Amino acid sequence: MFSRSKLSIAILSAVAAPGLAMATEISPIHVVDKEVASQQEILTKEELTQTGNTETGQILRQVNGVDATRMGGHGLDVQIRGQQNTQLNIILDGAEIAGGCPNRMDPPTSYAEIASYDDVTVIKGVQSVQYGAGGTGGTVIFERTSPTFEEGKPFNGEISAATGSNGLTQDLNAKVEAGNDEFYVVLQGSKKSADNYKDGNGDEVRSSYESQQGHIDLGWRPDANNEFKFSYEKSRTDDALYEGAGMDAPLSEGEIKRLSYEGKNLAKNLQGLEVEVYQSNVDHVMNNFELRMPMDSTKLMETPSTTETTGGKITLTTQLGHTTLDYGLILQSEIKEAALYNRYPDPDALLFRMWPDVLTEQNSVFAESTSLFRDNQKVILGLRYDQVTAEARNTNMMSTNLYTNANSDYSGDTKVEEGNWNALARYERGYKNGWNSYIGLSHTTRTADATERFMNKGGMNPADWWVGNPDLSPEKHNQLDMGVSQNAKHYDWSLSAFYDQVEDYILNTKNASGSSVYVNKDATLYGMEMAGTYYFNHAFKAGFNAALTQGENTTDNDNLINMTPLSGNVFAEYQTSQMYAGGRFNFATAQNEVYEVVSEIETPAWSTVDLYAGYNVNKTFTLSAGIDNLFDHAYYNHINRIDSNSGSYYNVMEPGRNVWAKVAAKF
Repeated sequence: MFSRSKLSIAILSAVAAPGLAMATEISPIHVVDKEVASQQEILTKEELTQTGNTETGQILRQVNGVDATRMGGHGLDVQIRGQQNTQLNIILDGAEIAGGCPNRMDPPTSYAEIASYDDVTVIKGVQSVQYGAGGTGGTVIFERTSPTFEEGKPFNGEISAATGSNGLTQDLNAKVEAGNDEFYVVLQGSKKSADNYKDGNGDEVRSSYESQQGHIDLGWRPDANNEFKFSYEKSRTDDALYEGAGMDAPLSEGEIKRLSYEGKNLAKNLQGLEVEVYQSNVDHVMNNFELRMPMDSTKLMETPSTTETTGGKITLTTQLGHTTLDYGLILQSEIKEAALYNRYPDPDALLFRMWPDVLTEQNSVFAESTSLFRDNQKVILGLRYDQVTAEARNTNMMSTNLYTNANSDYSGDTKVEEGNWNALARYERGYKNGWNSYIGLSHTTRTADATERFMNKGGMNPADWWVGNPDLSPEKHNQLDMGVSQNAKHYDWSLSAFYDQVEDYILNTKNASGSSVYVNKDATLYGMEMAGTYYFNHAFKAGFNAALTQGENTTDNDNLINMTPLSGNVFAEYQTSQMYAGGRFNFATAQNEVYEVVSEIETPAWSTVDLYAGYNVNKTFTLSAGIDNLFDHAYYNHINRIDSNSGSYYNVMEPGRNVWAKVAAKF
């Protein structure tokens, strides 16, 4: 049942706040600012949070060409162009954070509370060399903008409260900014509560969690050309249940400290200087007994883990005629530790060091030029060199024996060094009548992550092993991107395609003994995206989004796992300055091209309908409400989780009908 009392309390709490007098613009969920004929989309916080489920991975699913795997209700893991994990760069206001779970219960996006950011930029594929090592599939950038204040009004604020009938029951957020042109402080906090949701069959899916997050920004702007900012952020998720895993997570706690400087017009040949330094830490605990009944009372398995990421970036900008040159350094050090214990009968009985104190250092130098020419032409050329060192610093004879037994021709090394080159050439052009086009070529490398290279979990039965491969070569992606679009008076549309030929693609597969291992293969990934909108008049519009990705293991003439089939939506919306109302028909076709080696399951086609509406009560308050999955359809997404710890493939059912409502205010 939908909880009227929860919604009433949220509305009354917001209405009770006095003295609020700032207009709030209606921002429906699907509206996206697009760089025309580009691989980039920029979404505002207001657009993103007008929905019934604001879990970050779930939110990003609404971007055309973006999907996410589901293990439970929290920590949906984003996928772009059939790529996940460190094939994507996730940047949180200049910082990076490494999840603490070897099985990715807590991907980096799970530490990014959408309501605490102002904008989210989604880049599909490679559009720049400036975002650091990896990112072959794309980059997601969460950004917070510096506050501005009206004359005579040294503060701003916003609050919101939401609830729903199926899953997320409480979503609260508040932010206060105070300061002037020289100094400012920002305080923000959020809290979420979610119950187990029910799927379209009425069956309960283990997915509940409790989370809270907060951050503070301290800024100093001594003049119009210089700004310093210190930021501290902490987030915590308690008692997260996972349908798609053999364990749950009693605790996931993340902390980020950032220090940044931005300078403009500093010297004749130095038009910009940006310096970012950060440190992030994660503590994570997962087990099979605290939040569920263990299948065997003598096997009380628990894995505590920690990660620490330290990094920085220095970017200098020089203007040379019609060319802007950005160049600098990117430094990063990541430490991961995870150990598997059997807490019965001896609570300190160590079984395996799953991440045996893994240190990965990736340090880069880069240079990228952007040249503007006549006739709306732009040329981007980029080059980056990555120096990589990876080392397992706490291995023993048992560890190296596992590597030897699971991988043929293992060299015996537990320290690896690489030097990787990356390059980009891109051409963009605008034409008359609103036409735009682009074409890009890139060569990008991605080194193996701590799990792929040094995971170390054995057992009596080799079929239960989950073992990394220290001898993995880095992935080498050679990508072609192209696209065309048009913006006209009554319509806009876009069409883009990519082809990615990969040398030494890192594949999670099974060896002859049934162990979960990682090997290098050659592969190709390719796909396309389409979108269009027709504007019937100033208030009514309708359109569609669609994307398709396919992947092949060309070494073995087989399919790659977790490839999203043709999927998208058709929408219609009526919007005025006072209100909006609309609907979406979401769909995905069947996926029959699966990777049978790990028993990936074919997925039937599915479709759902969402309805949503919003209303400006006055200059301060906005009410919004909707129904997700109106017809309570029972379905699961194709890209889902393989629990490497157990070797099982989980198709986790998606939520059934969800009625939701939200009130927001700005002052």
